[in-house]
Amino acid sequence: MKSAPGSAFAFGSGSFCLVDIETTGLSPQGHEITEIAAIRVDERFGIVSEMSRLVRTTQPVPWHITQLTGISDALLRAKGIELRRALEETYQFVEGTPSFAHNARFDRGFLDAHAERTAVPFRFPLECSIPVFKRLIPGRKGYGLPVLAAALRVNGGGAHRALADCRVLLECLKKAHRMGG
Repeated sequence: MKSAPGSAFAFGSGSFCLVDIETTGLSPQGHEITEIAAIRVDERFGIVSEMSRLVRTTQPVPWHITQLTGISDALLRAKGIELRRALEETYQFVEGTPSFAHNARFDRGFLDAHAERTAVPFRFPLECSIPVFKRLIPGRKGYGLPVLAAALRVNGGGAHRALADCRVLLECLKKAHRMGG
C-alpha cells in the first residue's frame, strides 16, 4: 500500500476520487471552466460512481479549445449548467474523500478561483497524482497524462474530455500501483 507524498492516503486501502476539468484557457483569472468530472473509486481501483457536468461560460469558447476538446458554445448552451451548481455538485460528490487530479495545481487553481468568484463557501482539497507516479515508476522522461498512458499502454490518453481523462488517470494509477506496489 503506497501513500501519496504529503498524504496519509495509501492507494489500495480505501476509496478515493479523481477529478478533472476542461477550460477555455490556462489562466483562472481570464478563462473559464467548460467541464468538470469526477469518479469515486474503491480500494481495488473499481469505479463506484461518476459525475460529469458541462458548464455554461460567459465568453465564447476559443476555436482552438473546441478543436482540442470538442466542447463548443452550442454544446454548452444546450447541455451546460450554471457554474455555481456544477461546483456545488462536484464538491458534494468528492466531499470527505481523498481526491486527486493530474497536475492538481491547475485544476485546484481554477476550481478555487471560480468557487470564490461565485461565492461558493469551500475550497477543493485536491492532491496531485504526479508525485505518486514519480514514486511508483521513477525515471520517466515525462509524467504528463498522455505520456504515462502511452508508457503504461492505457488507451485514451490525451482525450481532453474531463470524464475520459479521469478514467485514463485511474487506469494509469492502477497499472503503476501494480508495478510499484
